[in-house]
Amino acid sequence: MKQTYWAIVYQDDQDAGYGAMFPDFPGCVTVGDDMTDLMKMAEEALTLHIDGMHEDGDDIPAPTAFEALPDNPEPEATEVGRIPITVAVPGKKRRMNLTLDGNLVDQIEAKYGKRAVSGFLENAARRAI
Repeated sequence: MKQTYWAIVYQDDQDAGYGAMFPDFPGCVTVGDDMTDLMKMAEEALTLHIDGMHEDGDDIPAPTAFEALPDNPEPEATEVGRIPITVAVPGKKRRMNLTLDGNLVDQIEAKYGKRAVSGFLENAARRAI
């Protein structure tokens, strides 16, 4: 499922590009040379942060409404705006019964190990979508 989170954009000085932080994800920060670069980097940083939380079994927070965002949470930098960043948020694992070609399953197990079939199929499905 896709979710949209707000990034607060900062500029330390006029020559240095931009930085962004996510109030919903303390410690998730990124920088970019210009706003186009920053938006790309913000999506990448947030995706990696959420994927790490998911792998660690941490709960992914619901997005904070724009109106509820904190006022200037980084007082040492100049806030220049707030941008929405939309990313895919993985859901909880769900057990299901699948029927697959036995030879295909054997090939996956031979290459990645018997316990890796589910992860392999999940990663292949994410790439295909």
